[in-house]
Amino acid sequence: MPAELRSTRPMRPVRSNASAALDAPRSAMRAVATLPFDTLRFAYASAVQAGLLRRSMLASRDLEVQLNALEKLLLGPIARTV
Repeated sequence: MPAELRSTRPMRPVRSNASAALDAPRSAMRAVATLPFDTLRFAYASAVQAGLLRRSMLASRDLEVQLNALEKLLLGPIARTV
């Protein structure tokens, strides 16, 4: 059969990428490790919405700076970067 009449391409073996295989567990570990910090951010936002804390951009910034520093201190290389 001539090559121009083929309807499907021949199958090629799929190469596995070891670093891509480690990306899923690494991202899952990062998501679990950062969960307490996200919970604190959510608790702060909920307290502001409930009226328990004053609505302030400066206070929100200060909390975010402190949480970011704490996250980098505790998680080291797996901490999120902005």
